[in-house]
Amino acid sequence: MAIVREDLDALNVRLTVQINKEDYEGELKNKLKEYRSKAQLKGFRKGKTPMSVIRKMFGRQILADVVNDKMQAEMGEFLFSEENKDKLKFLGQPIPSEEQDSFEYSVSNLEDYNFKFDLGLAPEFELKGVADKHAFTQYVVTPDKEQLAEELMNLRRKMGETSEEETVAKEDIITLKALELDNGAPKVGGLDKEFTLFIKNTTDETKAAFIGKNKGEQLELNVFELEKDTTEKHVRRYILGIEEGDDREVSPVFSLTIEKISRFTPAELDEDFFKKAFGEGDVHSEQEALAKIKDDYKQHFTKHTDNLLFRDFQEYLIENNPMDFPESFLKRWLVASNEKNTEASVERGYESFTKGLQWTMLREKLIKHFDLDVSKEEMREQFVIQVESYFGGGRPDWVEDSVIDNMVNRMMDDEKGVNEMYDTLIMEKIQDALKEGYTLKEKVVSIKEFEAVVEAAKAKIAAESNLIGEE
Repeated sequence: MAIVREDLDALNVRLTVQINKEDYEGELKNKLKEYRSKAQLKGFRKGKTPMSVIRKMFGRQILADVVNDKMQAEMGEFLFSEENKDKLKFLGQPIPSEEQDSFEYSVSNLEDYNFKFDLGLAPEFELKGVADKHAFTQYVVTPDKEQLAEELMNLRRKMGETSEEETVAKEDIITLKALELDNGAPKVGGLDKEFTLFIKNTTDETKAAFIGKNKGEQLELNVFELEKDTTEKHVRRYILGIEEGDDREVSPVFSLTIEKISRFTPAELDEDFFKKAFGEGDVHSEQEALAKIKDDYKQHFTKHTDNLLFRDFQEYLIENNPMDFPESFLKRWLVASNEKNTEASVERGYESFTKGLQWTMLREKLIKHFDLDVSKEEMREQFVIQVESYFGGGRPDWVEDSVIDNMVNRMMDDEKGVNEMYDTLIMEKIQDALKEGYTLKEKVVSIKEFEAVVEAAKAKIAAESNLIGEE
């Protein structure tokens, strides 16, 4: 067996796999004998079917399998040999050449076979646009005073207390016993329900009616006009508890008795609150609490701002490192490699596909340029952090170290998970390395402004991402 390489141009190669009769004849005889020993055909005992019958009925398929196995083994050895590892940097996989001759497999007339394959080569390029001090925008997200105050209030509410009161105030939650009326009297067979009402969600008229009233007092009100921005359907289903499909007529006026008044009081801004909300540290006042929340916001958005920055790095490097690809080969390969792909879908998404391919090649070049690697210890450390996050970000006393270690060991044995972790860590290292060679100009923006930037970036990605099948 042999493989002949023919360079059609700088990006396209034709490989001819030559398989002579002598290369497969012995294997064919062995396979025929093996098949005969297992065959149990009607009219013959197991293993006693005449070889002529086996050859006639199954020889063609067995021959095709033997020859194709030889061809694939030879091709794999050629493509991934040490000799060709650096000399044959290819894209995708070989696909049958359009100039491939057709032939019939016949066990009665063994012959030599030549399989022709087309292969696309990765373009050679010199890395440009690295460490040239190009200026990029580094967003710094800072919430405004109102957002900071609201976040502090949310923390106070989270740690606040609920009490029962005697008189309704504007922030209370009241429990009402509702009795359906008919001309001022309880309606025969009418609704008798209990529900809760958040005073802050009610209409101005409802607020005026309830605020200042005491527990046990009764009011007659239109139940469909208690809350703001509601609908009759919502009131029937979620206030009065009427099932869908029940189209009974309901009188609008109900007698509403105040059964319970609940009041939620936010936590006081004292040392106990600061300790519970922020832990042991330097927060001892409202101003320090607002400063800590502001810093937490910045940390929270760091990953998102870094993602935007890294996308800008990618766009810049792609622009500065144009590449030619074997277009005809890649389009044929995309159709051949995925049954969901069509010529039309490949044509539509080809530009997006090659842009992703360009970045893949740039990534590999950057790893070599910066001499980056991810060690087994770094991988394990990140898996430990991931496992500890399941327990709230630490190792509780009741969780033995052996439990953590066993979980991490299983993660380290999962090839897919390890590859994903490698990709995450190597991309972080690439980003850190690129930052050193560029000029980063901070731009302070509000959360709303940053969200607008993110949405614009998403829209651009969506416009570019006409994905081809599942490739």
